[in-house]
Amino acid sequence: MKETFIHPLRPTAGERRLCAAAVVVGLCGGVLSFFIVAQMGGTKTVFRSLTQADLWFVASGILGALGGLYLGRQWLGYAGATGMIRALRGIIAVSFVGTLIGGTLALPFYGTMFGPLMFVLTLVDHPGLAALWLATLIACHLLFKVWRKERAQRAESAVAARRPTYFGPRTQSNWLTPRLDKKRR
Repeated sequence: MKETFIHPLRPTAGERRLCAAAVVVGLCGGVLSFFIVAQMGGTKTVFRSLTQADLWFVASGILGALGGLYLGRQWLGYAGATGMIRALRGIIAVSFVGTLIGGTLALPFYGTMFGPLMFVLTLVDHPGLAALWLATLIACHLLFKVWRKERAQRAESAVAARRPTYFGPRTQSNWLTPRLDKKRR
């Protein structure tokens, strides 16, 4: 903990993994929103000129994916079978909330309604993108797991440092009134 205050710009290994998860989810959200824009435009070609509106849609997809990851982080990173069930719930939550945020940023009223629908239709139309999105969120779950383990170890060491040390019977004696202490023995 002391090193965090001394070197605030030197993140721990778990924090670096969190940043990596955010970068990967943001890039994957941008790619997905690019394919959604291409599908909405009626062309399924990747190589085409992008307008400023298309670039804004891609940027809103990146921001939506990051917002979904931020709001769904409470379900990711837990160990065990219940952790996997929570991760599946988290994947659904990150996807849904991310599409709501991205759609709302792209088109304020219509995007909120059609964002999740276009996301699902794009994943159905491009199963490779669906596999990429799923693999990205599973990787985020694993990266969050390392971060949660690191935080738990830090909390345990902080609790262990605060535990009172117990002294021997000689130092536990009543030093204010030594006569009372002798009578008890």
